[in-house]
Formats: sequence, structure tokens, C-alpha cells
Amino acid sequence: MANKLNIKLGEPTLVLPAQQTKKGLYFLSNLDQNIAYPVRTIYCYKSLSKGNEDVAQVLKDSLSKILVHYYPMTGRLKISSEGKLIIDCTEEGVVFAEAEANCVMEDLGDVTKPDLEILRKLVYDIPTAKNLLEMPPLLIQVFV
Repeated sequence: MANKLNIKLGEPTLVLPAQQTKKGLYFLSNLDQNIAYPVRTIYCYKSLSKGNEDVAQVLKDSLSKILVHYYPMTGRLKISSEGKLIIDCTEEGVVFAEAEANCVMEDLGDVTKPDLEILRKLVYDIPTAKNLLEMPPLLIQVFV
């Protein structure tokens, strides 16, 4: 299936908090310092009805509201003068990409034994990012 899976990616956009948030530096925990690598997760929800054309906009609107409370996610990772990983709360936004796939969920196979080649195609990455500091703390890809 992996070779046949085609993803059509829309132009990624930035989702900003619905209200102005705190600016400044957000210091991460010692655990965050030691386990600093991208965590990719996939959540699948099957619609019970057709007509989800506005799902991406609903998610963007909801995300914008929740980012007021989780404002560090709209910042960018930096290295402090002490050499520690921090988030500069800049309100630059969360990367939100809409995509389409030429399959249905059942075509993805047994989700308890995922095919890594398929999963890599379902997660959005910043194409130009060479390291963790060049990626926003949160990226979202939604299949519509």
C-alpha cells in the first residue's frame, strides 16, 4: 500500500492565538532537555457522516482559541546562553497543513502493527528543517 499511497499537500499556513499572549522566554524542564526530539503522532477519526468539508476550518478556529492557553506552542525553539533548550514566545504560530490521500482508513492496514513507510507519509515535516531548532514546537496536518 505504501507505494500506492499518494498525498496531495495543500499550502501550509500559520494558526495564531485568538488573543494576544505572553511574550518572552519559556524555560523547559530538565526532562525536555534530555529528550529533545520530534514526537510524531497520528490520530484517526472516522466520520459518521459525509459533508466534513469545513473540518479544517473548525480545527483551525478551535486551535486558535486553545493556543491562548498553550501559547508557548506558537513560539520558536532557541538555545539559551546557558546552552539549554528554551522557547521564545513570539506568537509566530502553529504550522497547519491540509492534505488529501487517495485512500480510506481501512486501506492503511492494521493500526496495531503500523507500516512505518505509510506513517511517514501521513505526518507533515518542514521540508527545509535540518534540525530541531528549525522546526516549530507544533505542526499539524489534517486530511480532509
